[in-house]
Amino acid sequence: MSDKPQRPLATEAMENHVRKVFPIDMAPEIFAARDGYGWLNFTFNDYSYRDAQLEAWIHKVGSIIRDPEQLAACQRKHLNPAELAAMRKYAEDDLEEEDE
Repeated sequence: MSDKPQRPLATEAMENHVRKVFPIDMAPEIFAARDGYGWLNFTFNDYSYRDAQLEAWIHKVGSIIRDPEQLAACQRKHLNPAELAAMRKYAEDDLEEEDE
């Protein structure tokens, strides 16, 4: 028996869309560090994909994005100080908008 969660299979159209939207040639940790905060409602990892590379990449990104500590660790590792400050400002601005 597999420990792998059962997920619905993405349609071919969705899989093609995901390939166009996401830079799967970039390390998942780097993508999550740079763009993860903007994908907090990331649902692409709710599906399985026919392409094993895409499957692994999407699920790794999803696991990082959904774990605030892991996302913060990736940001500290892969962003320079200016990028990290900009990311923090973006997050603060986002929280301020929610409070309004």
